[in-house]
Amino acid sequence: MLNRRNLSVALVGWIWARVCVAAGFVIAHRITPDPTLAAKEDFPLPRGLLAWDGFFYEKLASGWYGGTPSDGVRFFPGYPALGRLLSPLALGHAGVSLVVINNVAALIGAVVLAQLAREVLRDDDTGDRTAWMVAIIPAALALVLAYSEGLALCATAATLLALHRRSFAWAGAFAAAACLVRPTGLLLLVPIGIEVLRARPRPGPAITALLAPLAGFAASLAVIRQATGSWTAALDAQQPIRGDFRNPVIRAAEAVWGLRFNTDTELVPFVVLWFVLLGVAVWKRQPLSWIAFSAVTLLVACSSQTIDSIGRYGLLAVPLVIALAQWADRRWRSVLVACVSSVGLVAMTAQVLQGRIVP
Repeated sequence: MLNRRNLSVALVGWIWARVCVAAGFVIAHRITPDPTLAAKEDFPLPRGLLAWDGFFYEKLASGWYGGTPSDGVRFFPGYPALGRLLSPLALGHAGVSLVVINNVAALIGAVVLAQLAREVLRDDDTGDRTAWMVAIIPAALALVLAYSEGLALCATAATLLALHRRSFAWAGAFAAAACLVRPTGLLLLVPIGIEVLRARPRPGPAITALLAPLAGFAASLAVIRQATGSWTAALDAQQPIRGDFRNPVIRAAEAVWGLRFNTDTELVPFVVLWFVLLGVAVWKRQPLSWIAFSAVTLLVACSSQTIDSIGRYGLLAVPLVIALAQWADRRWRSVLVACVSSVGLVAMTAQVLQGRIVP
């Protein structure tokens, strides 16, 4: 059963995060140098919560894959399909539906993640900190915009919780849902595989857990193929954006080294944060499946020339957020995380709306 306290603590973080984002909106409007710039359709500010990836998701929810720009086929169908389904409740406004879905899912995901921390670590305080920290990390701006991160957070945390409870069939189902939302949901095969080897469940649940994510991934490709005629259309559309494959360790080091030359400066905080937290996860002896999942996620995130989404990738490697909560086991550390994250979320919101940072 889920702890009711998770909801109350998560709700505090959820509300505060949206106060910070609102402050970022105010700042973004005040620092726009040219009023005519804010009126341009391709400038993020006037699109608000539907900026950046939200533009494509709204197009998909409204006109499906035939009504979106060609590079929009890289987005998996789960989130826009749900937005399309529920849009009548928003009087036909697909964008409103998408924003509501992501924000509600973000709250549910925080509750499930806090429960995961409580049960696995047997530490209520870490569970409490996880519940609000996941909402206010600057990368959590993606949990407010019309992005798929809320649903991905729910599915990822639920998969790991099901694995802990040895409900392998449910773990497979949640991982399949993650693969309907984002291609990186396939990375959940890493913790599933490790826990299957450790627990050695009956063949039925084990096979279900391992095959369900593959089925979800294949289903997503099949939906896109129906509109484009190509099984690889979604993956092909990613290549021009992400660039060629890079050694992830070298690419991460380049981002940090770029501080000296004023390049990749907006990426450095996330690159450093997530890799440091990976070290914290090892130090705090998180489960092997968690550490492996976090490590693989970061390696994939840093394996291309363009790593703008490193913040969101790390956020969805949810054991890293739990590692942050584990590190903040002293009051001054919790206060530090709260203050730095709040200021960072406000600043990131303003920069994203100004088109200076890709969320």
